Amino acid sequence: MVLATKSEAETKEPGTALSWPKKFLFVAISLVFVVLAMCVMGEVLLRILPLGSYRSAPFRQYDPKVGLALVPNVKVAHHRGCFAGEVDTNQWGMRDRDRSLGKNPGVFRVALLGDSAVEGVQVKPDEVINIQMEKLLAEKGYKNAEVMNFAVEGIGTTQELVMYKEKVRQFHPDLVVVMFAWNDVMNNSSTLQPASYGIHTWYAPYYDLKPDGTLAFQPVKPLAFGSTRTFLERHSVLVYYLERVWLTFDWSPRKWEGLPIYFGTYGEKLDSDWSRAWLVTEKVMSLMRDTVTQDGSKFMVVAWPDFADIDPNWRERLSKQVGPLPPDFDAYKPEERLKDLAQRNDIALGFLAPYMQAYRDQKGLQWPYFSHTCDQHWTALGHRIGAQAMVKELEQRQLLSTADRESKTAKAVPFNH
Repeated sequence: MVLATKSEAETKEPGTALSWPKKFLFVAISLVFVVLAMCVMGEVLLRILPLGSYRSAPFRQYDPKVGLALVPNVKVAHHRGCFAGEVDTNQWGMRDRDRSLGKNPGVFRVALLGDSAVEGVQVKPDEVINIQMEKLLAEKGYKNAEVMNFAVEGIGTTQELVMYKEKVRQFHPDLVVVMFAWNDVMNNSSTLQPASYGIHTWYAPYYDLKPDGTLAFQPVKPLAFGSTRTFLERHSVLVYYLERVWLTFDWSPRKWEGLPIYFGTYGEKLDSDWSRAWLVTEKVMSLMRDTVTQDGSKFMVVAWPDFADIDPNWRERLSKQVGPLPPDFDAYKPEERLKDLAQRNDIALGFLAPYMQAYRDQKGLQWPYFSHTCDQHWTALGHRIGAQAMVKELEQRQLLSTADRESKTAKAVPFNH
């Protein structure tokens, strides 16, 4: 028997070499396998290892009506270097304790609508402003008062109106309070908000103005590959983290006087886009008031404190953050516009700033006052003092007059409690 040499073996088996299509397919399958393996490894590591100073998990999702909503029945940590929050949602997708859809006799319900400031994911569930209000009201004798939290990050007045129609009204609140933040005006604009987010897409409904000045509704845009993306965003920690990384690339070509476009609301004079945004906000706010009152509930707007309200050194601090402020910049102009809006439309309007300022001065608070060092949202102290301010504001306006209060046994709770 004669053994074949290597060269002879090679010449006898020419068919063993892979063709180019097969090589391409083999490489493609190998790459897919590597990517899937890396994704699985990344998912596992993010779930079991406390990587870095930021730790969280999915708790928001695309909503075809409102644009963004909280995922129902989740309980996740939400930590950053300077805070350790926790998100606990109920079956209705609210950042709140369990609530019944039906309202028991004698219960007085307050519904809070707002954005991330009211959502309060930077603190523990029992530290959020609505729960603090409930505790304070109980101490003051309003034994059957419920304060419900319908807030979601990044929503404006238009989304709050949609949310009221879709969700809030079915709980039959006695009082509806819109917690107004100064970026709400931009959130209400179908031109300014997309320009502010730049390379990112923010899903939201809008009202635009028709030529005759009436409102035209623009629903939320469909989410491409909606069911797949929603599943991944809701169940994959890796996808959640990758989206958070992507959002850190904050680039928008459009500016206002050299500053990010959302600062345009502080302009002494408004350009055409900002003028329309404020007009849309006024019309939508009036429409919301009418909708709420037609349902038999009371309606009020409460303005959230702005940076200039709390920080006496706001100009210097803001200039370091965003650059020189233009001469046209007026930090108190939005407050003036909001007051005029409320007066023209007979809308009850309150401000938390005076209460917060009084506590700041009384206690000698220093920067960052009521906020976190790495995040502008409130600490537990901010939510607690904000709750005291809210209760005082509602009492002074007699908006709690129909609540069941045990006046004889009510405790006197001082403002700086």
